[in-house]
Amino acid sequence: MLFLYKPRKKRAPWPQSVKVCMIRIEGLSKSFGGKPVLQNLSLEIEEGERFVLLGRSGCGKTTLLRCIAGFEQPDAGTIYIDDQAVNALPVERRPVGFIFQRHALFPHKTVYDNIAVGPRIRGETETDIRDKIDALLAITRLTDLRHAWPGQLSGGESQRVAVARAVINRPQVLLLDEPLSALDASLRQNLRDELVEMQKAFGITFLFVTHDQEEAMSLADRMGVLEGGRLLQVGVPEELYDRPTDRFVAEFLGGVNRLPGVVESVTEGGCAVRLDGGGVMTVADVGKLKPGTPVDVFFRPEKAVLRISPDYKNGMNLLEGLLERKSFFGSHTRYRVMLKSGEAVTVQVRHGNDPALFSGTAVWVQVAAEDTLIYERDPHEAANA
Repeated sequence: MLFLYKPRKKRAPWPQSVKVCMIRIEGLSKSFGGKPVLQNLSLEIEEGERFVLLGRSGCGKTTLLRCIAGFEQPDAGTIYIDDQAVNALPVERRPVGFIFQRHALFPHKTVYDNIAVGPRIRGETETDIRDKIDALLAITRLTDLRHAWPGQLSGGESQRVAVARAVINRPQVLLLDEPLSALDASLRQNLRDELVEMQKAFGITFLFVTHDQEEAMSLADRMGVLEGGRLLQVGVPEELYDRPTDRFVAEFLGGVNRLPGVVESVTEGGCAVRLDGGGVMTVADVGKLKPGTPVDVFFRPEKAVLRISPDYKNGMNLLEGLLERKSFFGSHTRYRVMLKSGEAVTVQVRHGNDPALFSGTAVWVQVAAEDTLIYERDPHEAANA
C-alpha cells in the first residue's frame, strides 16, 4: 500500500502500551447571543482513532468541529492538536481536513481537479500533485473516474472524492460533519464501511459527528454523547450501550423500557424496587441510592425474554401481562406487552426464535437483574407522580 500520509514530525518509537493524544480539548466554552452552546467541555482523542461524537441537533457538535478547525473562536478553553495549542492559528495553518454535510464538489471541475485544489493553492508542482492523486485514486477506488464530472458521480463516489480532497494535504486530523446524513439508508451502510477502510488506509485521526445512534456505534473506536453543550459520557460503544452512566445516554442510545418505582431495600449486590404499578424488581449495581429514593428502572427490549409460563430463577424478574401486538422487522420481531401494573413494555426477539403468539395471550416478561439499569427519578417528575 502506498503510504502518502507520513506524520508531520518524526516521533520516537512509543511502547505498545502508550497511547498518543492527537486532540486534547480543555475547558472549552462557546456561546452565541448569550446562549451557551459548549459548556466547559474537555476531551482527549488518540492518534489514529475513529472518535464519534453523537448528539441531537443543536447540542453543539458542529460548533465543536468549527472551533477545532478554526472557523469559530471559543470563549474559553484551549484546543491542542499533536501537543500544539492551536487557538491562535488561522484555519489554513491548522493540520486538519474538514468534510461538511454537503460535499460541495466544484461542478465545473473533474474528479482529478477537485482533488487537486488544495495542493495547487499550496503551490505544489503538477508532477507531485499527479503522484499524490494517483495514489489516492487507487486507495479510494476512483482511478477510472479521474476525468468524470461531479454530476456523473453516485452519492458514494462523491463521498470518496470529498474524502480524497480533504486528506491530500496530509492533515493529522479529519473532521467529518454528518457527511452521510443526506444519503439513503442502504447507501449510508455501505459508505460507513468504506469510511472505516479508508481511515485505516490513511492512518489519520477521524473525528466524526452524527445524530444517528446506529451510525455512531458502527463507526466508532470510541464515542461520546453530547447534550446541551456538555459531554455526558465517553467510552467504547458497547460500554455506553450496556452501562450508560446517565439516563439521557441510556434513552438516546436505543429503545428502553422504563418502569417507575421507589427503592425498597439495598443489599451489597443490588436493591429491590417497589414498582409504582405494583410488584417488586431486583436491580443490580445500585450506586449510591438509598431506600425511599424515587427511581426509574430501565431495561432494553432485546435483554428481555418472552415466556408463555413463568420460569422462576434466582436473579430473574418476572412481569406478568397480556400481549397487545407484535411487529415484524425482518431480522427481529417486537412484542408490545401491557403489564398487569398498567405499564406497557416492548420485548424484541430475534427472527427464528419468536414464538407464535396472538394478541390477548397471557405472557411473562423475564429480565435478569444484571440487565437492568436504575436512575434516580427527576425531582419534578417524582413530585408529580
